[in-house]
Amino acid sequence: MAFFAGSLLISNLALQMGVVRGKLERKLEKRSGVSWAIGSLSWTPWTGVQVRHVAVEAPALGGSPAARPLCRAELDLKVHWSSLLRGALDLREVRVRSGQIAIPMELLFLLPSEEVQSTVGPSEPSLVPVPRPERKEDLPEPAKKKQKPGPSTGHEKTGSAVASTFRIIIDQCDLEVYSNEAKGTPALKLRNFSGELPLGGKDASGLIRCEGISIGSQFFKVNWASPVQWKHPSLNLPPAEIVWNGFTLRSEGVLQMTRTPRFAARIDIPASEWASDSGAFPSALGLKLQAKRLSLRGALNGNLARLSSWKGDLAVEARGVALGGDRNGQEVFFNEGRMIATVRGGRFNLLEARLQSERLSFLGNGALLPDGRLGGVMRVVADQDYAALLTRFAIGAMWTGGWTRSWLAPMETPDRYYRDIILQGTVNQTMVDVGRKGEAMDLAQAWNRMRTFLRKEALEPEKRTTARPAEQIFPQ
Repeated sequence: MAFFAGSLLISNLALQMGVVRGKLERKLEKRSGVSWAIGSLSWTPWTGVQVRHVAVEAPALGGSPAARPLCRAELDLKVHWSSLLRGALDLREVRVRSGQIAIPMELLFLLPSEEVQSTVGPSEPSLVPVPRPERKEDLPEPAKKKQKPGPSTGHEKTGSAVASTFRIIIDQCDLEVYSNEAKGTPALKLRNFSGELPLGGKDASGLIRCEGISIGSQFFKVNWASPVQWKHPSLNLPPAEIVWNGFTLRSEGVLQMTRTPRFAARIDIPASEWASDSGAFPSALGLKLQAKRLSLRGALNGNLARLSSWKGDLAVEARGVALGGDRNGQEVFFNEGRMIATVRGGRFNLLEARLQSERLSFLGNGALLPDGRLGGVMRVVADQDYAALLTRFAIGAMWTGGWTRSWLAPMETPDRYYRDIILQGTVNQTMVDVGRKGEAMDLAQAWNRMRTFLRKEALEPEKRTTARPAEQIFPQ
């Protein structure tokens, strides 16, 4: 007993040495391609290995470091002690405590975009249900003179399955996606994400849950929970439904854990289940978006680590759309809204986006390339009254740099005016030509000026000036 206690004490003292931690950090960095820092290491036969103050740094993005670490967490590791007899270290359980994962959007464009035919087969996983794993009987084998039944095969498979049992437990982890250009301000954040994910061994069940989603500065409480099922070699998210803000959202997915992990996911909002008396989406601009009828259908699949293999489709349709302020109650109505987008070869294509009515319409399309370059155009079509309103808005938001007679140009169609707004640049710096004569302005600057103007309008509705008659703005 004294020898065991002494050995345990000495081994823990050795783990605290900087040389040992440094060796482990370098090994993890070599395997993952990112920088690791470990505060302390310790172990006991009962609780496993404790790894404290773990920080994972993302690679430099555009020559500058990421705004925050890729991951901060406390880890508890349990191993299959029997694997040590084989000279290996097989993990049985990884528990992530109080994890904070922050993924810069710029990092997504560093994922490999070239297909490597020697390592990736031509086939892609189908959408849910689960892609069928490869089986030995599907592959041609050379003829054998004689085959003997192996009585121990079943036992060996069972033993292997037990030895490879593995699961990840997440305790209240925050997961966010942000732009490095926006000084680390999160664009999307999952609050208190937790779960138990079996990823190896015998068939098993688990659970994942999330308390809410933040989009920009707005928080939406969802209390979403869903069971997951492990059946080698796939982790399955069976069909699930959640009701939020008056509509039903259905989702299902699968993650196939092979040499090249593949995934497939699908999400649907059936149009028939939209509640017309609810469904208002507040935004960071003090606006709300409402619709009488909404449908959404989206799917995405591919190789998890190869952006060029991702294939996705998204279609959204709405009827009776209302866009208005939370405080002043004024609304703009559109007959229909639509968005169609695809993901192909690492490229996001916005094929069509529109909000359309008889008096005011927004029509646009665009693309985002794997290297971070983007481009798009939005056409604004308005009648005389809305043209005057938009001109006042552009002046008030200081897009025009001063007074202008008209922010839009007349169309050949009588009493209709238009403007094509062009976006181009990269995810780090996007320019938009909203100036009086098409001068470009940084999108972030234009966005902030718009937010300031809208907030001022909402706080001081009584001071608003009535728009001048359209005939004074557009003289005949």
